[in-house]
Amino acid sequence: MESTKVRAATQDTDIPGNSSGEGLEKLLGVYDAKLFWPVLISFISIIICALIFPDQTAKTLVTIRNFLIFNFSWAFLLGVGVTLFFCLYLGVSSFGDLKLGLDKDKPEFTFSAWIAMLFSCGLGIGFVFYSVAEPLTHLHQSSHVIDAGTAGTAAGVPKAIEMTIMDWGIHGWALFALAAWAIAFPAYRLGKPLTVATGLYGILGDRCNTSIWGKLADGLGVLGTVGGNAAMIGLGVASISFGIETLFGIKLSGFGQASVMLVLIVAYVISAATGVERGIKILSQVNMCLAGCVLLVLLFFGHASTQYLFNLMTQLGGDYLAGIMKYTFWTDAGNFEQRDWLGWWIVFYWLWWISYIPFCGGFIARISKGRTLREFMFGVIFVPSILAVLWFGVWGGSAAYAEITGIVPLWESVQANPETGVYNLLGSMKGGWFISLIVLINIIIFAVTTSDSASFFTAMQMSRGNRNPKITMRLLWGVIIGLTGIIFQLTGGFNAIKSLAIVVGAPFFFVGIAFIFSVYAMLKKAKAGEM
Repeated sequence: MESTKVRAATQDTDIPGNSSGEGLEKLLGVYDAKLFWPVLISFISIIICALIFPDQTAKTLVTIRNFLIFNFSWAFLLGVGVTLFFCLYLGVSSFGDLKLGLDKDKPEFTFSAWIAMLFSCGLGIGFVFYSVAEPLTHLHQSSHVIDAGTAGTAAGVPKAIEMTIMDWGIHGWALFALAAWAIAFPAYRLGKPLTVATGLYGILGDRCNTSIWGKLADGLGVLGTVGGNAAMIGLGVASISFGIETLFGIKLSGFGQASVMLVLIVAYVISAATGVERGIKILSQVNMCLAGCVLLVLLFFGHASTQYLFNLMTQLGGDYLAGIMKYTFWTDAGNFEQRDWLGWWIVFYWLWWISYIPFCGGFIARISKGRTLREFMFGVIFVPSILAVLWFGVWGGSAAYAEITGIVPLWESVQANPETGVYNLLGSMKGGWFISLIVLINIIIFAVTTSDSASFFTAMQMSRGNRNPKITMRLLWGVIIGLTGIIFQLTGGFNAIKSLAIVVGAPFFFVGIAFIFSVYAMLKKAKAGEM
């Protein structure tokens, strides 16, 4: 056991060098050529197709997306459900005291900084972007609200927001937690590199980073990361562009949106140059404070009464906990043909979260050394889910109140452009211009932290698990993610970019299932003193 600990403390990577090109190594650092070139060529090809054949590319991606959603919804629901309950079991099991690293290792970041970074690493943009549009959409279109006969009424608001929290809550974070632990456990205990393939150590052993299965997992992980984050960046650019138009009266053309992306890339480069310990950490903490301030303004000074919002959040907490088992496995089997809602919301979100598994899992692994399994599962799964209840309870409740009482006709605008909801709601309040400005800054910072952390993870994979990859390698993949997002936004719209995220991310579903077996095998070995 002692030799294992010594090796974990001294070894940084165990992948044999297989890079090529001495000149390129000077620019990008040591890299994995067998992974780097196939993935780079794949995305260059996708970008070229989107530029030359935009309509055909978008149509093909949408067709594949629809096939996955409406033919295999049951499989994705089962897979996500099993992952969730496996993670909950780990949190209360006898494995709970096992630590990421040596017994003496302490967490690298404070608990608050850790939570801020894992929350901001990829999903912050989505929380802001959909904070008004999604609750209103469920209020008018969710199968559950319609079946209850409460669509568009105050009685339907709790169920609508509960369905929103289902999309953003405990299930997706369980997917990230499983992947993060699978990668981090052998990395910090045995000195393995921080790669997706390392997460398969419990199945493949020391061959995890050299076997064809390991390389395939790494490749699928990078493809999902670039596709998923390109979609999120596309959301960010759309929201920032509308915010600039609303606040400053400047309507951005395609060239203007590309300029916004360029500014984000420059800001990301500055953040990347400072490293995880300063750049991402500081930006994440600042952004959480800004988001919290806006939430308090809505809670105490918005259109809906504070008492109503507290009542709503209290009920939402109970409804959400009570509905987890029911809605985890709900397949709309009460109808002989599955209605569109399940596929376009729950299943779509599960596929979108799956595309984020490698990136968020890998990045959370990078920032979680020194934490026990019990603390890790609580922090990664429950804290963000509690924040989701608070966030959508206040935003969704405020939006629904303003819509139903006729203060602001939000539903009409968000049907055409989801990004309008946040600004229209805030603009109807006293001091709304300044609050909207804070939200715009919020989204910009989220876009920067998303690009930074996504490119950081991708660069780690390409650099054979190096925990501090070269800045030029991080910059390269940040630019590729940004270009993919903006090109698909301009050529095919958000429908195409969402389809790209799902098509390139869905195959990672099988890797996620493999992580369950790998993690259990590793924990058993560790408990027996063999790891």
